[in-house]
Amino acid sequence: MIYSLSFLFLGLLIITPQFTQASALATSFDFRHRYEYTDDDSKSVKRRRHRIRTRLGVQYSPNERLKIKVRFATAEANTTAANQTLGHDFSLSDIGMDQLYINYALTDNSSIALGKMSNPFFKPNKSQLLFDGDYNPEGVTLSFNKDNYFGNIGFIKFDESSSKAFNIRGFQIGTSNKISNQTNYKVALAQYNFDDIKGRPASEITWNGQIFGNPVDANNNYLNNYSVTNLSAEIKTKLGIGLIPTTFFMDYVRNSKADEDDSGFQIGSKLTLNDFWKVTYLYKDVEKNAVFGALVDSNFGGGGVGHKGHQLNVSYTFSKNISVELTWFDNKKKMEIDYKKTFLDLKYKF
Repeated sequence: MIYSLSFLFLGLLIITPQFTQASALATSFDFRHRYEYTDDDSKSVKRRRHRIRTRLGVQYSPNERLKIKVRFATAEANTTAANQTLGHDFSLSDIGMDQLYINYALTDNSSIALGKMSNPFFKPNKSQLLFDGDYNPEGVTLSFNKDNYFGNIGFIKFDESSSKAFNIRGFQIGTSNKISNQTNYKVALAQYNFDDIKGRPASEITWNGQIFGNPVDANNNYLNNYSVTNLSAEIKTKLGIGLIPTTFFMDYVRNSKADEDDSGFQIGSKLTLNDFWKVTYLYKDVEKNAVFGALVDSNFGGGGVGHKGHQLNVSYTFSKNISVELTWFDNKKKMEIDYKKTFLDLKYKF
């Protein structure tokens, strides 16, 4: 894959000399320190721990059509998180390649991306119903955006180490428009097909051999494949006398390859009270056959699928670079076990 990207990169430099915009180099950095408290009724003790996440990225644009991005992050053996737990006898922390991709503008309205990239698919209010926010897919995607319409096509490589590769094919099309001067909306319909999961053990598919809530047989082989239809919607408006910026969002999924427990949804709203305070509330209910559990939110219900409940985020911005956020989960793990979790995050970015 890396060799293919290198040859493609050289080819794009050769065939695009007509674009003479000066080269640009941009850097990004963010750091998060998290205090985490978990009260899981299925466990005998409550868990308290400190975790850090830091990411450093560089994006190079040799011309107006081509972008190359590299980003490093603290790393654990986890597809859906870049957290590093503190308290390992002062041992060295791991750093991994979080992103490495090129993006080339085919036309003024379309582009192609190759490599390990940021997720191109529209997710209302950064929904994690299907994909965790830290998940960076690997493969090739085509994107377009013209007038009030947008779309994404993706061929994602998930696992090449087993005897039978596991791929994800995604297609999304959507529209956005204004309802009034203060209100606009964005709606998308997507289809995601997860290849050849049924009858295979998690040890051939997930990075750590865990199942993440999806049903398995007596031999720990998956019982279902996953062909997931996804409907997403987001409305941004202003409410009240103070005209508070408000976002309403909805996300729905259904897996046509399962006979039961095959759907999930998330609904909520975000209020930007002023320049300092933001509040987000959501309710989520994801049945155990609805989506492939290894890629979803790694925190809600302890990660994976088969959970329901509430989530509340309250954030305060001290300055352009520094903020603090409190996140509270009140969930039913496996639809019946009380599961409560609290994050207190200190964030810095530039």
